[in-house]
Amino acid sequence: MEIIILGILLILGIVLILIEILFIPGTTIFGIFGVISIVSSDYLAFQYFGYNFGVIYSILSSFLILIIIIYSLKSNTWNKLALKKIHVDSVDKNKYDNLQIGDLGITTSSLKPYGKALFFNKSYEVKSEENFIEENKKIKIINILQDKILVKKIK
Repeated sequence: MEIIILGILLILGIVLILIEILFIPGTTIFGIFGVISIVSSDYLAFQYFGYNFGVIYSILSSFLILIIIIYSLKSNTWNKLALKKIHVDSVDKNKYDNLQIGDLGITTSSLKPYGKALFFNKSYEVKSEENFIEENKKIKIINILQDKILVKKIK
């Protein structure tokens, strides 16, 4: 009965560690429980059968775990489950396609340096080149980056 318990704990630990390594990135509960299961198996081998058997069991189980992990990483068995190709249907469009450098607009809020502005009757979040621009002031686009519109006050 004791050998069955040791075998179940060892197999459970190996399976949990393989799940951790192959399917779930990072340190998760599967890896932690896998290590606890294997250490418990080694501990119980010492408790049930004594020091000599415990040492031999620990060495053999360590080699078995190492061989199984290396084999599972090197074999092509997991390629059937692995994601090989990603198909993207959408294209990342620039949300400022209709705006160009030099377009004129008006601030709808004060820019400190970020705020809202109106261009072609559509509201955009903008960043001022200066630190502060008051509300209802005329502005001009000086640069359009991927995530922001840079503007300056027209005097």
